[in-house]
Amino acid sequence: MASAIVLLVLCLPIVTFCYIGFCLASPWGRCARCAPGGKNRTCRACSGTGMRPRIGWQLYAHFRRIHRNGTR
Repeated sequence: MASAIVLLVLCLPIVTFCYIGFCLASPWGRCARCAPGGKNRTCRACSGTGMRPRIGWQLYAHFRRIHRNGTR
């Protein structure tokens, strides 16, 4: 059990930094609400573009906005 916890503690930062790098390299992902093969012009999640920001990018933008508004 202890070795599983140690492995988790060692792997979690690696996975986190890889996801952060992935979000910085490619902040836009496919919209899950639209049809997988095409664009849905009535989709409110992506405004019909078929692409929407990834969750990590949305969190980054949210915290950046909080910091910017708090330092004014």
